Amino acid sequence: MPEKQQRTQTEDELNRRVKDELKTEYKYISCCGKYYCPLCAYFKGYMVEAAKNLLGYAERYGSLRLIADRSSACNFDEFMKGLRWLASQTKPCKGCRFGGGWSWWPDCPTRDCVLQKRIDFCYQCADFPCQKLQEEPFLDRKKEAVEASYQIRKIGIEKHLEELKQKYRRAAAAQALKT
Repeated sequence: MPEKQQRTQTEDELNRRVKDELKTEYKYISCCGKYYCPLCAYFKGYMVEAAKNLLGYAERYGSLRLIADRSSACNFDEFMKGLRWLASQTKPCKGCRFGGGWSWWPDCPTRDCVLQKRIDFCYQCADFPCQKLQEEPFLDRKKEAVEASYQIRKIGIEKHLEELKQKYRRAAAAQALKT
C-alpha cells in the first residue's frame, strides 16, 4: 500500500477513534445539558455518603433534634425521613443515559423525550422549546434545562462541556474553601 494512502487510513482511524471518544464523553452530559456525571457529587455517591454520616450523627446524638425543634428550622421527623431515604440509596443517580437519572424524578420529561426521539439534547428537536418544558411540575428546573439547551446550540457541545467541567471545578474549589 502506498505510504500516503496508509497514512490517510491511519489518520482516518484516529479521527474516528477521537470522535467516538468524544461521543462517549458527551454521554455523561445529562439530557437537559445541565449536569456532567463524572464530576457530579450525586453520581459519584458523595451525597449518599454525606447523608449516611449525618444520619449516623443524628441517630447517635439528640442534639440535632433539639436544635431543629428550638429553632423551628424544620420538621425533624420529616428531615430524618428524607435523610434515611437518601442514605439508603446505593447510588441514586446512574446518569440519564445509563438507565435513569436521579431516583427522585424517575420520569424526567426531558430525559424521556430525548431518549424517545433518539436525539442527544432538547435543542435538536423541531419542537424545542416544547410545552412540556414550559409547565409545572419543576418549572424552575425546566427553565434551566431550556437555557442549557440554548447554550449548547449557541456555543457547541465541546465548549459547553468545558464550561460544565469548569462549573463543577469552581463549585468544588469553593466548597473546599468553606471547610
